[in-house]
Amino acid sequence: MESAALLCRGIRWPSTPGNPRLVLDDAEHHGHDVALEPGTRLGFTVLPGRWCLGHQLIRDRHHRTLVPCPQDAVIANGTQCAACEAADQSRAMHDFHRSGRAGAGLRDYLDQPHWLYVATFATGTTKVGTAADPSKWRRLAEQGAITARYVAWSPDGASVRHLEDLVSAELGFTQQVRANSKVRGLLENHDTTGRLDELNDEAATTVRALVAGLAPGILAGSRVAEETWNAPEQGRVLLAGFDAQDLQPYPGFLGEAAHGFEVAAVCGQALGVRLGGQPEIFVANAALLKGRKLVPGDHVTDSPPVQGALF
Repeated sequence: MESAALLCRGIRWPSTPGNPRLVLDDAEHHGHDVALEPGTRLGFTVLPGRWCLGHQLIRDRHHRTLVPCPQDAVIANGTQCAACEAADQSRAMHDFHRSGRAGAGLRDYLDQPHWLYVATFATGTTKVGTAADPSKWRRLAEQGAITARYVAWSPDGASVRHLEDLVSAELGFTQQVRANSKVRGLLENHDTTGRLDELNDEAATTVRALVAGLAPGILAGSRVAEETWNAPEQGRVLLAGFDAQDLQPYPGFLGEAAHGFEVAAVCGQALGVRLGGQPEIFVANAALLKGRKLVPGDHVTDSPPVQGALF
């Protein structure tokens, strides 16, 4: 009997160090998540199209509800249809410090300690970002940072976002790095993880100096923090391949057709996979699966000739 299609919500990381999961929901909104442990086999066919992932309702800092898209809408880009985007109570989070507009549940979520961090990716790009205290580790894991440091603590979400904007304006750090560029960085950047960590340390020192020099009125209760983020163990095989410059691009577009491979490592939304029992690690952009419907099946992606194996 043919398997039913499952809506993919991407790779989800836990709040504390542990195995990430590929989040999959059936038509009745029951979960069929797959733990992405080393050696896990994945096989599926990607159906044409991309579907809305629904919207979130926030009751308070501890409770939020994911509401599946009532229309099961097909969308051209992004992750939400117009109706779900309008109903999503989390969307005001990123502009609350400027607009002051948010529902009661989101206000409660923002009214808790937050952290300012600088994260460096395989591209060599360093960004500044924020994370609520309970998700401070997960926020960086899900983004696929190679190395990161927490540079400031703030009493609430509005204060930390003011700091974030200030750091971007004064020091030029971006607040966003695209998923596909992170994957390209793993394959194309010839820096090492050690060099990226040096760059991150330099950036963190610069940001801490800026924060330390701010007047108390601007800080609004925030203070400098000195803490290093611990990268997930699940990414070690990928990072070792990055340092050795022997990672290979996945031979195909993960957003369509049939695929089958063995998971070897996970870094953010990037998968390091093995094909056909071969030792090489191929890098696949699992962000392309978000919003797609997958039909599980016993498929195998053929391993292409690898340059190093020709000699």
